[in-house]
Amino acid sequence: MKLQASNLEPFIEILGVPSPHADAYRFGYRLDSAVVSAVDLPAEIVEKILVSRTRLSVHITPSGEIIPELSFPNVAGEIIHPERTVPSIDDLMRETLKPETLRMGEATSADLALLLERLQRSASLVKDMLDQIARSSPST
Repeated sequence: MKLQASNLEPFIEILGVPSPHADAYRFGYRLDSAVVSAVDLPAEIVEKILVSRTRLSVHITPSGEIIPELSFPNVAGEIIHPERTVPSIDDLMRETLKPETLRMGEATSADLALLLERLQRSASLVKDMLDQIARSSPST
């Protein structure tokens, strides 16, 4: 059988498995489950590279859903955006304002006042946009 790139399967394995943390990662190619080529890299180096290129951001949809987004370049130079939607901004606020959460975060009255001020500014922005939409809609 002639070796072709299409027959090769890339793989990554974690080395040092008995412990919960990898000692190293093995990157390579297999052909019919036999390793053709492989290189072992210390976990510290691989993880530093991954973390240094990772960016976390959060978006809020117009309906109030929270979407965290993790972006990182892959080997082809592309960006991958795995998404998970948290039900709503209401749920996020409910979770944030639980008494046990506030105690653990040692929230002060000043912290909560600042939060309220920011939420009021956000609500004003939404009201302004609704007014703008209403003004630009044709009269019926």
